[in-house]
Amino acid sequence: MEWKSGLILRIKNYKFEDDNSIRDKYSVVLYATDTEAYLIHSLTTSQNNLHVGAQNYGCSVQYNIPYFFFPKNYVVGNENFYFEKDTFIFFNNNVRKESLLKFNLAASKTFGVIKLGVLTNDELKRVLKCALKSKFLTEEVETILSAFKATL
Repeated sequence: MEWKSGLILRIKNYKFEDDNSIRDKYSVVLYATDTEAYLIHSLTTSQNNLHVGAQNYGCSVQYNIPYFFFPKNYVVGNENFYFEKDTFIFFNNNVRKESLLKFNLAASKTFGVIKLGVLTNDELKRVLKCALKSKFLTEEVETILSAFKATL
């Protein structure tokens, strides 16, 4: 798989830490290098567990937590991808740096990591701007994502 910023992925049989359940999970690569990816690790969800009110495409902040909302069937990227359900990305301590080696191993499995689409630069810039509003980002992640956003 070609790893690049803006990738929308489905991770098959993802094991959730909070309840040990296993189900497919979506993730978005915010920034990728030759060896690492900064991605949304969790909380890309169709569940409105924070009971946020604003559900218009784009970034909103509620309860001091920024989130990006994709309405169901709203086409994102240049590959006609859309989420089949209303989907939220809650930026709450969930941006992680991961080794691409780990994801390449998972992607090579029959039911591993599947590329679904790629955000356009404008869409990625909007998602990054939203992520950077989070007070939960580490200083390292904030610095790297800010620098990358400035190049888009």
